[in-house]
Amino acid sequence: MPRMRRKAFVALFLFTLFIFGTMMGLRTLKPSDGFSDLAPGMDFIGERTERKRLDEKDALASPAQFRSGGSDTKVVFTKSDRDSSIFYDVHIFYYLWYGSPSMDNKYIHWDHPLVPHWDPKNAASHAQGRHTPPEDIASSFYPELGPYSSRDPKVLESHMAQIEAAASGVLVLSWYPPGVADDHGEPTEDLVPAVMDAAQRHSIK
Repeated sequence: MPRMRRKAFVALFLFTLFIFGTMMGLRTLKPSDGFSDLAPGMDFIGERTERKRLDEKDALASPAQFRSGGSDTKVVFTKSDRDSSIFYDVHIFYYLWYGSPSMDNKYIHWDHPLVPHWDPKNAASHAQGRHTPPEDIASSFYPELGPYSSRDPKVLESHMAQIEAAASGVLVLSWYPPGVADDHGEPTEDLVPAVMDAAQRHSIK
C-alpha cells in the first residue's frame, strides 16, 4: 500500500512538473515564433497596410461594376485625388428629424424637453423644461455643423461625404410613413428622395 501511494505521488509530481515546464516554455515564445499576443483577428499595422495595398491592386473597381447580388463586402474605387475603400457590411444610422430657424423657421428636435430624472425622489430637484438652442441642444455631443437642418442640401451633402470618408457603405434611414412623426418632430417623408440621391452620389447604398 505505501508503495502505491509513493508511485501516485511521483506520478502527480512529474505531471505537475510537466505542466509547469510547458507553461514556462510558452511564456518565452515571441510573435515571430508564430504566435501573437494580439487578440484573434488583430495584426500589426505594417502587415495591415501591406495587405491593404495588395487588396487594392486586386479589387480595383468602378461604381458601374457593382454587383447587385453575391459578395460585394468591399469595393475599392480609384478617384482622381485618392484611393478610397467602402465597406457594404458596415451600416450607419441616419436621422432626418432636425430643423433650424434658417430652413424651418424654428428648431426641431434640438429643443425637445429635458429627460426627467429616473428616480422619483430626485425628479423634483432635477432640471426641467426644454433645451434652448443654439448653445444648449438635445444632444450628448455638439455637431461640427452646429444645430443644423436636415433640409439643408449642403448639410446633407456634407454628411454623405463624411459617411463615405468613414468607409461605411450602407445608410440605415430612420423613416416614418407620410404625415407621421415622433412626439417632438415633424414629418420627413418628403426628404427621403434627397437623401437617397445624395447617398448614391457617394456610392452609399
